Amino acid sequence: MKKLSLVAVTLLSALVAGQASAATDNTGFYVGGALNRVTVDAFDDSETGTGFGVYGGYNFNEWFGLEANFFATADLGDSDVDISAGALTFTPKFTLQINDMFSAYAKVGVASMAVNVDGLGFDEDFTGFGWTYGVGVNAAVTEHLNVRLSYDITTGDLDADHSYLNMKDIDTDMKQLAIGVHYQF
Repeated sequence: MKKLSLVAVTLLSALVAGQASAATDNTGFYVGGALNRVTVDAFDDSETGTGFGVYGGYNFNEWFGLEANFFATADLGDSDVDISAGALTFTPKFTLQINDMFSAYAKVGVASMAVNVDGLGFDEDFTGFGWTYGVGVNAAVTEHLNVRLSYDITTGDLDADHSYLNMKDIDTDMKQLAIGVHYQF
């Protein structure tokens, strides 16, 4: 967690150092990628690891937009069991422009979630729908390039596709701290 925070602060500092306030256009399409620190709370246990994501959306004006976010994790389990997780979220996003360079945002919406547990002779998928919400800060480092730091929580009840583990559904929370870079068209 400290390493990801250090990388985020270093990257943000390097990109905004010496950058004058530029008049940026905050409306229209944007697309980007993110490196996530993901914690999955399920099975009365918590697993943490690295995830990767892509996101994009459309800002109708300076304060309202729609965003889609897809993220997946690498293996979160131990040496005997592989655990991976992912989600696809759709949210309206509400933005507060602080100045020409910085903005803060909040979002809430729906999510399609999946967790896979593979090991010890079984392979079980848990899938379902849930809710997602998050907050973040955005820095427009050039007219089209933006860096953002975000924290999202996705929560829902996931159903087992089979019943190898004698579990019908699990209450799951996926929390992600992410540093992202996107291009504003």
